[in-house]
Amino acid sequence: MTDLSELQRWMSDALTRRRAVERDPAQVAAARARFTGNERVAPEAQLETYREQFWLRHTGALLEDFEALAHVIEQQAWERLVEEYLAAHPPSSFTLRDLGARLPEFVRSASWLPHHSLSADLAATEWAYVEVFDAVDSAPLDPSTLAQIPEHAWERARLLVAPSVRLLELDFPAPALRRQIRLGEDPELPARGEAHLVVVYRGSDRNLRHERLDRAEFVLLSGLARGQALLRATEAVIALGPEAEARVESELGSWFGHFAARGWLTGVELA
Repeated sequence: MTDLSELQRWMSDALTRRRAVERDPAQVAAARARFTGNERVAPEAQLETYREQFWLRHTGALLEDFEALAHVIEQQAWERLVEEYLAAHPPSSFTLRDLGARLPEFVRSASWLPHHSLSADLAATEWAYVEVFDAVDSAPLDPSTLAQIPEHAWERARLLVAPSVRLLELDFPAPALRRQIRLGEDPELPARGEAHLVVVYRGSDRNLRHERLDRAEFVLLSGLARGQALLRATEAVIALGPEAEARVESELGSWFGHFAARGWLTGVELA
């Protein structure tokens, strides 16, 4: 078992190396000690085939999930980013679906990237789409349920947000840019503007969508998504100022109706 474990560790290290096997004398010698080769392929060439397939498969999976990011930063920067990312965060899951989970965080720290702030927004947006696509199904909240909640219970009630909802606070209109790129367009890169507060969600037809919210709606839905009781989430909106407080008094019911109609709410819990 010790020998097998050592072989597995060596193979994992060999596959994740960026340098071709034939260019590393130590790796050539190690390959010849562990692989038999055949009349057509030398041992080091066998190992190189596996190494190349590792990189092609994993970089291909990342490109599929982060197509817009790759488009914006272009080929050379994308290759460097992926190489450094996989070196820092080698695959640890049985599924390639999880491969890019830490890429948004990694992009935020990679200040050398061209269009760095936009790149960070795109990475966060594209990963949100991956999570929304794979999220478990949940039945939408029947709006009539809200009318049945006793008035005295409202302050302790928790409105449950669907697993297929992600909330993003962005500096750029990254979801719209992502859509253009995935449609094969080559749009001009947007300038930084006012905050883009976005909800990414899966519609009833299972298509992925995004919708921009204003600050009051975003704060309310974000609080509910974090599991806050309705009273506390509403207080956070009121804290935005007098205008927001007035909107809570006049628009709170319509906000809930809108959230429920989009399928963003799935139920109510009463403490």
